[in-house]
Amino acid sequence: MLIDLSVLIITFGSLIAAFVNAAFATGGVYILLASGSAVFPMTVAVPLMPLLAFASLVARVFFFWKHVYWHIVLAVFIGSSVGVFLGVNIFIMIPEALLSLIIGCLLIVLIWAGSFKLPVGSSKIFIFVGMVHSFVATVFGVGAFLQPAILRTELVKLQITGTLAACMLSMDIFKIVGFSSYGFDYFAYIPHILGATIAGFIGTWIGKKVTNRISEITFRNVFKWLVTLIAFRLIVKGIFGII
Repeated sequence: MLIDLSVLIITFGSLIAAFVNAAFATGGVYILLASGSAVFPMTVAVPLMPLLAFASLVARVFFFWKHVYWHIVLAVFIGSSVGVFLGVNIFIMIPEALLSLIIGCLLIVLIWAGSFKLPVGSSKIFIFVGMVHSFVATVFGVGAFLQPAILRTELVKLQITGTLAACMLSMDIFKIVGFSSYGFDYFAYIPHILGATIAGFIGTWIGKKVTNRISEITFRNVFKWLVTLIAFRLIVKGIFGII
């Protein structure tokens, strides 16, 4: 074959993930992780994810630049510097299955419990959220704490999409540096990264067209159910991993 099948799978997965993330702000990470883990072992898929998602994140920050709430981004950036460092350096004592179960249950609570709001100006809260999210994401590929925290603020859909993208971009920069410092060879996967880069820009552009046609209520409902599906997947993974 002229093009490796794994490159095609990664490229297509990146296209769909970028579209979903641009249209609904979240959900694409699991599509990206699924495509990566379909062709690579998790020891490769997890470190590779930050660069596979990089173009999509840059495109989202560019398209939604004026809607980004930078106070939250700065707080998450600070927290991520600690979370990623711990994630790439500390041996995880808690079993992955148990951690998945705990995170899944917490997500259900965060996304559905009452109508409390998180103050967008609270640096301490988002430094902590950024630290926990980036730590778990560095170790297992997905964090999932930041999304429900952002939804609990007063931000509207375009602000949520842009702010989440900027936060994730800052985390991924730390993760790329962290995994590289531990010897992960990104140059061995240049074709996959290039395919994901092109697909990321295209998917984000299409997704932005869609999100402009989605009402605020529809956006928040879809967002909540995407996070809920992520939570149930983690809970099921945790239960079957423990049994």
